[in-house]
Order: sequence, then C-alpha cells, then structure tokens
Amino acid sequence: MTDRLLPDVTLPRTAPFWEGLRDGRLVLQRCAACGYVRWPASPRGAECLTVGGEWTEVRATGLVWSYAVYHRAFHPSFRDQVPYIVVAVELDDGPMLIARFADGDGHRPAIGSRVVGVFESVTPDVTLLRWKEDA
Repeated sequence: MTDRLLPDVTLPRTAPFWEGLRDGRLVLQRCAACGYVRWPASPRGAECLTVGGEWTEVRATGLVWSYAVYHRAFHPSFRDQVPYIVVAVELDDGPMLIARFADGDGHRPAIGSRVVGVFESVTPDVTLLRWKEDA
C-alpha cells in the first residue's frame, strides 16, 4: 500500500491505457475511420466524430513542448518530492501527453528536446509514465 495519490486504473474508459503501462507499452485510442490517435480516451473521436476507437500501441517517444517546475506540492503526498518537473510531450505518433520528468537533480528539459517514456511501477496495479531525455 502507498500513501501516494494514484489514478483509478479500473475505470472502463481508461483501463486499457493503464494495462498497457503495466506491460511497459504506451497504448492509446485510434479512430478506426480516420486513424486519428487521441488522448484522453473518449467514446467519440474529435476529428471525424466516429463512435468508438481501437486501442493501439504507439511509440513512447516525442518532443518536449513545454514544462513546469512545481515548487509547491500539487497534493500533500508530493510534498517530499518538490521541486519536481511536469513535461508536456508531443508524441511522435500524435497527441500530447503530460507526465513527470524522470531526470532528477534539478535538470530541466530543453524545449524541443527528444524524450523517451519510462515506466515506473508504483504498485502491482499501477504503473506510471515518466519522460526522460533521449540519449
């Protein structure tokens, strides 16, 4: 058990995403009609409004679009982790994902730098996506 704030990985709309992370894969919805990859998951695609979508593996790579350094904890369970960095990454396969930056020691990512996803197992049920600069 952990005192950390963790996502509910059992919600039907996002469960395949969390299952993929547990398996070390990044899995997002892709529209069967137009091929648009979307996140967050939704019952209807934003591009062509087709109902449904197929869960498909995408590359956990992309470019840093922006980042923020948190000097105050977003939640009390993060208090001992400040300062921490949250990165917005434009995926090579489409949408933007926001997650913590894994490179520590105060190192800040450069806007436009390449990053790769790493999978942090927090509990047997919860694995979180983190970003680190691609070497």
